[in-house]
Amino acid sequence: MRQTVFVSSTYQDLGTHRKAIWELLGEFDVAIRGMEDFDARSETPLETCLIEVEQSDIYLGIIGFRLGSVEELRGKSYTQLEYERAYELKKTTLIYLIDDENARVQKKFIDSGLSLEKLEAFKDTLRDRHTVGTFISEEDLVQKLRRDLGRHLQTSQVSPSKSD
Repeated sequence: MRQTVFVSSTYQDLGTHRKAIWELLGEFDVAIRGMEDFDARSETPLETCLIEVEQSDIYLGIIGFRLGSVEELRGKSYTQLEYERAYELKKTTLIYLIDDENARVQKKFIDSGLSLEKLEAFKDTLRDRHTVGTFISEEDLVQKLRRDLGRHLQTSQVSPSKSD
């Protein structure tokens, strides 16, 4: 049965990463869900995200140096709320955190103050609950995702049969 993958991350800082992930997911027999493909709906943006998570089999969380859009009532980012819904529903969850020491990121894409504190607390939760992967670039992330997704998904290409 064809599985559905939800791609969760902030966009401004990880837009090129997301594009690379969508291209990679094209190698697998999956349906892809994420903000790039949301159409007009009557639900709020957050409701749309959570509905898409609920309808997915695999939650793919990519976390950089930004907290992202925050839902005011709960004081949590959309990415965190998406993750929490996936966790609550026991979805297969793959988490990748940017390598704090070795990734090269423009300063404008690095949070500070309260946003940074919330982001670090979220990352701590992820590290406590999951074995996380790290990445330093789009290429590094795609390489690791290809390996890890290969354990969960079928490729879309049919491999040639060997003749004896």
